[in-house]
Amino acid sequence: MGQLEVQNLVKSYGSKEVIANISFSVRDGEFFVLLGPSGGGKSTILKVISGIEKADSGRILLADRDITNIPPRDRNVGMVFQDYGLYPHMNVFENIAYGLEARGMPRAEIATRVKESADRLGLTPLIDRVIVDLSGGEQQRVSLARALAKDAEVYLFDEPISNLDPKLRAQARRDIIMLHRMKQKPSLYVTHDQNEALAIADRIAIIAQGKLQQVGTSNDLIQNPANLFVAGFIGTPPMNLLSGILATDGQGRLRVEFTPGLALTLPDYWNPSLLNYQGKRVVVGIPPAAIYPAGMAADSELQAPLSHLEGEITFVEALVSEIIVALKFNDIVHASAVFTGVDESELDIGSRLRVAIDGGQIRLFDPETEQAFQAAE
Repeated sequence: MGQLEVQNLVKSYGSKEVIANISFSVRDGEFFVLLGPSGGGKSTILKVISGIEKADSGRILLADRDITNIPPRDRNVGMVFQDYGLYPHMNVFENIAYGLEARGMPRAEIATRVKESADRLGLTPLIDRVIVDLSGGEQQRVSLARALAKDAEVYLFDEPISNLDPKLRAQARRDIIMLHRMKQKPSLYVTHDQNEALAIADRIAIIAQGKLQQVGTSNDLIQNPANLFVAGFIGTPPMNLLSGILATDGQGRLRVEFTPGLALTLPDYWNPSLLNYQGKRVVVGIPPAAIYPAGMAADSELQAPLSHLEGEITFVEALVSEIIVALKFNDIVHASAVFTGVDESELDIGSRLRVAIDGGQIRLFDPETEQAFQAAE
């Protein structure tokens, strides 16, 4: 198997630790994305894997081979950079061929590989053009063609399309997916754009402040965030995070009291996990899509019994297929909702709206550890 394994990776610059004991694996043929805010250590992880930077400790295994301390040229890594990493004084052919020549490949095979990769990415008419005479989109395709021409064991993409305009970005993303599907090797892609990550990844690792926050599929991260950081980072808008005190109502059901007179009843399956937590503060995570106009959805369509709240509409944004609505329940408690199948004309700013909250989508967090509570199975 050609799996990439990163084990307990640590990297510091002076006293600043930029990679803090990170471990993850990328399966053979998997498209794996490192996602997180800028400055979180994502690009440094790629540089360490490629050998551009040296780890302070930890191991990197590629197809069961320890490549941690071997020179970059011997790692057989294909890498596409944000700034394309091209040689401006060389033409397109020479840039695509450069890595193959450095590995001592026969000229005839180099010519064949360059032609095939240039043809696939529509670069044949530009093959003799110097890099400085190309547009940003054309330069990006040259960078991808260079990776395509190489039979690498792993492909690394460091924010490769962030410098392109939206139209070129969409095309470049398709080109990258095409390259990945052709090679069927582990691909590791860095971005701070979560929409991009959610669209293309098989799995995603959330990286922030040099630490691994969570690894999972798009649905894992959105529906079951491991901690408060992930809950507040993933989604547009992200999960609503509301602080309150855990208590019981007159029937012994658990509820979270946000302010006097404003509370949310929890589904019964939380009882075994949280009965001994009464009187303590918790953070309730409510996905925007779990909030509905009251009466819009039958209880049978939802995951758990509903709670109902009433709030004031403070903002409405109509998108192509959904409407984002900001709600103010009182001076302290605010939330965002995403409605589908609702007429915008019925949502007037300043008007009151009664909403239903699907308890099955609620998540709970410990404000001290910032980790998610696990409901009983």
